Amino acid sequence: MTEKKYNFTVPDICDEHSEEINIGNLFLKSYGGLEKFCGEIRTAQCEHSNSIVKEMVHEDGTGKVLFINHTGSELCSMVGDQIAQQAYKNNWNGILVNGFIRDIEFIKEIPIGVYAKNSYPMKTDKLVGVGEKNVNFNINNLEINIGEWVYVDQNGFVISKKELIL
Repeated sequence: MTEKKYNFTVPDICDEHSEEINIGNLFLKSYGGLEKFCGEIRTAQCEHSNSIVKEMVHEDGTGKVLFINHTGSELCSMVGDQIAQQAYKNNWNGILVNGFIRDIEFIKEIPIGVYAKNSYPMKTDKLVGVGEKNVNFNINNLEINIGEWVYVDQNGFVISKKELIL
């Protein structure tokens, strides 16, 4: 599988498409092998189990970005190297995590975009079927809706209702 290349910057998108986008005000760090990616949004909302995330990365992710919202009060990691590797294997363009990840020394070697708040070494509970898949949610007054598009680089991320012509 070859590494994907993207020819955009988020600041340029902000300048050229300001009327068509919403700017993310969730500040995430890059941990994956790719720092720039985009795609159609799919979502997972999880409290203390990432079983829905594991299920979703086994699906074909061609042209898609998985946006994970960790809603639990206990600190735990929503993504580790096995999930990132499976997402890469199934052609996901990237993963955004409103929460934490682990195994960062391995994830940086996988050619997929992975952004998260930070790293935290504790795994999640392994309760099967817990969480919600492909639901819309709100983070910091920003609507995260399935089917919309997200564009990500080290400057931040933006969301548009449809794929932008860049």
